[in-house]
Parts: sequence; structure tokens; C-alpha cells
Amino acid sequence: MKKLILLLIFLSTFIYARVSYTVTIEPQKFFLERIGQSKVKVRTLYEGVDYTQKLDHVYFRKFAFSEAYLTIGLPIEQEYAKELLGFNSDIKVIDTSKDVEKLYDNGKVNPYFWLDPLRVRKVTKVMLEILIKNDPSNKEFFELNYQTLMVELDKIFLRLKDTLFYSTNAVMVFNDKLEYFLNRFDVRYYRAENEILSGPKFTKIYRLSKEKNIKYLIVDKSINYNVYNTWSNANNMEVIHTDIYSFNWFADLFVLSDKIASKKEE
Repeated sequence: MKKLILLLIFLSTFIYARVSYTVTIEPQKFFLERIGQSKVKVRTLYEGVDYTQKLDHVYFRKFAFSEAYLTIGLPIEQEYAKELLGFNSDIKVIDTSKDVEKLYDNGKVNPYFWLDPLRVRKVTKVMLEILIKNDPSNKEFFELNYQTLMVELDKIFLRLKDTLFYSTNAVMVFNDKLEYFLNRFDVRYYRAENEILSGPKFTKIYRLSKEKNIKYLIVDKSINYNVYNTWSNANNMEVIHTDIYSFNWFADLFVLSDKIASKKEE
């Protein structure tokens, strides 16, 4: 009887075992969990951690014993992969962005493509292949979930396209993090040279905002831009805070697109 109980415990543990994966950012976790659902365990390096913070060597220990580390094309991930391999030389490091067509600026790649629902499809396809390879017994389960995710991505794309199609508003940004999103949905945008707006630059950007109908100033949610709130109010521009690393990435894009498309009173 004791042997039978132990055998049942062993079998139940095997049946309900989940393949463990480590990813860098929360949007990756969103995609992977949509496909793998109850069959995967996904841990995010930057879950609840400031993205501007340098991660200590010892921090990676708890993430190193996953089946694989799935990267998304961020330059810092090469360093993170070395840290994980230092704790576990068997962990597989796989670039899920390898099939994504990326934008370049002066020879430098822009890695923030996951705000474009059409490019995300390439990443999720690679994820599907990885999940099937590591757990072939659940192939049909993963494929069904993947098809459901494709429908969801199409709906997200159409929702954003419909919202922004007739918008004539332009926005100002300080970096390239929203470039894929803005280009995909034909949003007119102007990029400031840097984040310091002082002296003569105030006058220059004020004239530009009037000439180009720039209604919104988009800044990273993690940074304190109180000075820009004051400045934008003086120039009839509204500050929009964004978080491109959010798990609820598509909901944030809905809010952003609704704001951009709204008719702002003069």
C-alpha cells in the first residue's frame, strides 16, 4: 500500500509539473503565459524592480534554474545571460526576437518592438515552438492557446487602428521607446534632442507645437517630470505617462491611443 501511495504521488507530481522559464520583462510573461497557461511557470527578472536599477550578481541565483531564459533583444540581456549561466551552465538562452524586423537609427537597433502587435506575432511564434519542444505532450494545448492569442492580437491591432485612424494630433517624445507604436499607427510625432528643456529651447518647441499641432508630451512613467507638467501647461500640451514594461501592455496602449485621439480644447 505504501509503495502504491508513493507511486501515485510521483505520478501526480509528474503529471502536474510545469516547465519553468525566465524572461526579462513583464510583456514577455504575458505572451508566454497566454500560450502555456497552467503548463508553464514564468518568472520575470524585472518584476517589481525598477528598470533603471542595476541588478546585483546574487539576484540572478533564484532565476537560474529554469529550463530556459527567453530574451527579447534588449542589449542588457547579454550581460544577464552570462549571470544566469554562471549559476547554471545548462540553462538555455533563446532570443525570441530573432525573426522580428527591427528599426535602426544611425546603425543602432531599436529594441522596443513589443508595442507593435503585428511584430509581437513573430515573438509568440518562437515561444510556441519553444514550449512544444520542451513539452511535446501538450503540443495541441499550446497550439490552441496560440491561435486564441493570435485572435486577441488582431483585435488589439484593430482597436488601436480604429482609434487613431482619424486623429490629427501630434505628440512629442524624448526617446525611441514608442517609435514602433507611433509608426505602425501613423501618429505624427516629434522627438526632442534630449530631456532638458530650458532657455531658448522653450521658445523653439512652443513655436513647433503650434505649427505642428502637437497636443501631448509623452514621458516615461517611472521618471518624475514635474518640470514638464508646468512647462506643458504653459504651452497647452498635456503630459502623458507611459510604461512600456507593463504586464497589461495592451491596456496601457488603449489608454494612450484614446488620449492621443481625443479632441483637446485650445
